[in-house]
Amino acid sequence: MNVEPTAGAAADRPMIEVRDLRKSFGTNVVLRGVSVEVQRGSVTSLIGPSGSGKSTLLRCCNLLEIPDGGQIRLGDKFFDFSASKKSLSDRQAAAYRAETGMVFQHFNLFPHMSVLQNVIEGLLTVRRMPAKQAREIGLEQLNKVGMTDKQGDYPGQLSGGQKQRVAIARALAMSPEVLLLDEVTSALDPELVDEVLAVIRQLAADGMTMILVTHEMAFAHKVCDKVIFIADGVVVESGGAADVFENAKHERTRQFLARYNRAGHAEVRA
Repeated sequence: MNVEPTAGAAADRPMIEVRDLRKSFGTNVVLRGVSVEVQRGSVTSLIGPSGSGKSTLLRCCNLLEIPDGGQIRLGDKFFDFSASKKSLSDRQAAAYRAETGMVFQHFNLFPHMSVLQNVIEGLLTVRRMPAKQAREIGLEQLNKVGMTDKQGDYPGQLSGGQKQRVAIARALAMSPEVLLLDEVTSALDPELVDEVLAVIRQLAADGMTMILVTHEMAFAHKVCDKVIFIADGVVVESGGAADVFENAKHERTRQFLARYNRAGHAEVRA
C-alpha cells in the first residue's frame, strides 16, 4: 500500500474520492469494487439493506478496516491499497483518523470519564493540547450539541440520545475534515431519535462535510445532498437525494424504497 500526499486540490475537486474499493472477511466478500465521490460541505447518505456493505465502507474510509484493494483520497492524503501490502503505521492511521471523525451506533464513551472529559480526551492525548485550551474547545462543542449543562455528568447518567450527542461533540472537538456517522440513531428509542437528527441537521446547515449510514429515509431525503444506494457490496445507484428518492432509475433501488414511497414521504423528523 502506498501512502502519499497529493498535489493541492482544485476548489471543485471532490473532498473524498474512493476508487474500486474491495474488502473481504475470509470468504465473505463485502465490498466489490465500490467507487464514490463526496464534495466538500455536502451531506452524503449511504442507504441499502442490512449487510450490503455500508458500514464496512464507512469504516474503510476511516481506516478502521484496511481495504484489500482500491484507493482512497481525502483532501491531500492518498492511499493506494493495490500497490503493496505494507501496513499503515499507528502514527499514520491516528493522524488520518483525526481528520475523519467517526461516530458509532453504540456511542463508545468512556464510562469512568465525565462528559467533558470524554470530549477533550483526544485533544489531550492525541493533539497534546494544553488542558485549558482543550476545555474551551470541549465546552464549545458541548454547547453546539446542547449538552453544556451535562458536562460534569457521567455516561451512565445520560439517555441514549444524550450519549450520542456527546459522541458527536467528541468527534467535532478534533476539528475533522469530514464526519462519518454509522447508524447513529439505530440504537436509540424512537422518542430520542429526533434530538440526534436535529444536531446532524444543524451541522449540515453549518456546512460540515458528512457521510452517514442511516435507515432514516425521510431524513436522508430532506437533508442529504447526495444518496448512494448500496446492495450486495456494489453501488447500485447514486445521485441527488430528490432524484434517487423520487425518480430512481434501477429496479433494485425502487424495490428498496417502495415502503418509504408508499408512506407518502413522511415528514422528516427534527
